[in-house]
Amino acid sequence: MEIVLKRFGIDGLNVKASGRLDLDNAVEYGTKIKDFIEDSDETVTNVTLDFSEITFISSFGLKVILELYKELKTQEGVLKIKNISEQLKNSFKMVGFDKFLIFE
Repeated sequence: MEIVLKRFGIDGLNVKASGRLDLDNAVEYGTKIKDFIEDSDETVTNVTLDFSEITFISSFGLKVILELYKELKTQEGVLKIKNISEQLKNSFKMVGFDKFLIFE
């Protein structure tokens, strides 16, 4: 899984990855995002996950997204998911993530 992280604006981070967000890849995905946020000179509170090339998300992948959301929330940050397929969006809805995540 290739993961591309790019800063935008004063406090933003855009994350784009491809493939499956499952047990094999979710840890790396979450770790790269968290490390980037922690190592950044500027505070990152606006994170957008681009799911245009994500084909599957497992319960472990959902757990990683939830942990990221909680971390950002402690900093009064925002987590958005954009370009998500209806099938994946339904996975988020089934577990209630649509109640607190922002989908674009």
